[in-house]
Amino acid sequence: MKPELSVDLSRIRHNAEQLLRVCRAGGLTAMGITKGCCGSPELAGAFVSAGMDFLADSRIDNLKKLQGFAVPKVLLRLPGPEEAAQTVHYAEYSLNTQVATLCRLSEEAVHQHVRHRVILMIDIGDLREGIWIQDEKSIHQAVQAALTCEGLELAGIGTNLTCYGGIIPTVENYTALCQLAELLRRRYGIELPIVSGGNSSSIELLLSGRMPAGITNLRINQAVLLGRELAHGQPLAGWHDDAFTLTAGIVEIQVKPSRPVGELATGNAFGPPPRPADRGMRRRAILSIGRQEMDCTALVPLDAGALVVGASSDHMIVDISDSALPYRVGDRMAFRVSAYGCVIAGMASPYIHRVYRDAPARQGSRKGVS
Repeated sequence: MKPELSVDLSRIRHNAEQLLRVCRAGGLTAMGITKGCCGSPELAGAFVSAGMDFLADSRIDNLKKLQGFAVPKVLLRLPGPEEAAQTVHYAEYSLNTQVATLCRLSEEAVHQHVRHRVILMIDIGDLREGIWIQDEKSIHQAVQAALTCEGLELAGIGTNLTCYGGIIPTVENYTALCQLAELLRRRYGIELPIVSGGNSSSIELLLSGRMPAGITNLRINQAVLLGRELAHGQPLAGWHDDAFTLTAGIVEIQVKPSRPVGELATGNAFGPPPRPADRGMRRRAILSIGRQEMDCTALVPLDAGALVVGASSDHMIVDISDSALPYRVGDRMAFRVSAYGCVIAGMASPYIHRVYRDAPARQGSRKGVS
C-alpha cells in the first residue's frame, strides 16, 4: 500500500518547450532547475531534450546525479568555503556573494585545473541571498575578487525574488539590476553576459513582453513543473498543470461523526486541532499516507465527490460520502499534486514510490496567463 507519485515527463518537457519558446523570442537563456525533484536524472533528461541551456540545483548531492548530461551545471545555493572543492568539481557555475568563498573557489579551481564561472547575487528587495544593491562597496569588492582571483571567471550577476520576502519582479526592480550590470561593464571593461532575473515569478513579465531587455537569463522551476507562474499563482495558458499524480491506498472505510467527539485539547502533534463544521455522520476513508510524507491537505482528489478532511503523521482522512465511486478497503485513490511543497516532499520521501511516465504530450487546455 505504499503511496506512489507518478511523474509525467512528457508534460514537463512540453512546459519546458513552452518556456524556451518565449525565452528565445526575448533573447534569454534558461536554467532548468532540478531541485524540486531532488536532482532526478529523469527530470533532467526532459529538460535537456527540451533544449534547456543549463541544469541547476541547490544541492551538490543532486548535481552529482547530473554529470552525464552535456550541459553546464549550476550550483544555486550559495556554497560555503568548505564546499569549494565539490562545487568546482560538480558545477561549472555557482552563485556567490562572499569574498572569502570566492578565494576558496579560486584555490580549488587552480588545484583542479579548471576555470570556474561565478554569478554574483544582488539583493534588490526580497532579503534572501545577495549583496544589497545599495552597498556599492561590497559589490565592487566581490566583483574585483571574482576578476582577479586565479581560476575564476565573472560570468554575470543575478537576483532572487518572491521566495522569501514575497516581492514580485517588476520592470522597475529588474531595470535596477540591468543598470548595475551596465555600470559594471563600463567600469571594468567586461562582457558580463549573464544577468539572471530569477525564478517562476518572472514568467508574467516575460509573457507580457515587459521583461527589461538587459535581463538575459531566467532560473525556472515551479512554472515548468506545475504549469503556473509564481507571482500571482495563475495557471499558464497552454501549459500542463497535471504532471504529478499521487495515489494512496485505502486502509479503512467507516461512517463517523464529522466533528471530533470529547474534550478538546489545546493542540495536536502539528498545532491547533481541527474544528470542522458539523455535517452529521459521514463516510470517511483512511489512507496510508500522512504528513510525514507530505502536506496531504494540499492534495486535490481526482474524484470530484471526495474531499480531503485532514491528516496526521501517518494517515489521511478523506470524506467520500458524496462520491459515486464504490470504494473498498484496498483500493487506491488518486490526487493531483498541485502544490510545490508537495512535489518536493513527495520526491524526497523514502516512503513514496516514484514512477516516471513518458507518454506523448497532449496540448495544454487550461486557461490562464497568456
